[in-house]
Amino acid sequence: MVLCLKSDKRKRLVKAKLVHVVRHGEAQHNIQDKYLLKRDTKLTERGRRQAKSLHTLLPKLKPEVAMTSAVLRALQTTRCMGFMGKTMVVPEAREVAGWPANDPIDTKRALAGNLESQFGKYDWSLVAKGSRQTGGNGGQGWERTVQIKDRARRLTRLIERRQESSILLVSHGEFLQHLTSDKYMQNCFPPATASIAKKRWVRLRA
Repeated sequence: MVLCLKSDKRKRLVKAKLVHVVRHGEAQHNIQDKYLLKRDTKLTERGRRQAKSLHTLLPKLKPEVAMTSAVLRALQTTRCMGFMGKTMVVPEAREVAGWPANDPIDTKRALAGNLESQFGKYDWSLVAKGSRQTGGNGGQGWERTVQIKDRARRLTRLIERRQESSILLVSHGEFLQHLTSDKYMQNCFPPATASIAKKRWVRLRA
């Protein structure tokens, strides 16, 4: 990574976390609005190709752990990318709540249901903890901006507390804007690498 930084800023970034941010691949609701009213919208064939194309970038990014939203299209994107390390499902990384399409999947489907073969090996412990606290993970209702910002802060704290220095994050367009204060990302746009230090996101490269 080549960065034109002053020496004091370079020292700060050495201690920062590197987060490689990916928006999920193209999904059904991205091409037909009717799917916004349906839960568990899936990646289109184009979306799967987009996600699979990112596999070749992983050796360059060298992520030590992957974090993914619990929404189906993000889970599918993470799987299609073919990351072989530890993958954590993080409830805070979901899309802005409101449309049924933005609801997380039923965790039971991943742990002991029809999605177990695809996502059962992921670490769902954070989702299980959140479900116990909120009484479930569906029917979220519309989120206010203050709630979205609070969720973004919680995810930032979670990332900063991780021991890994390089993290892959698969999430959603609107939420990622709130999280990183960056521009809206296109589906599976080449990962945007950012550093996090003292709760502050700094974009390093596209």
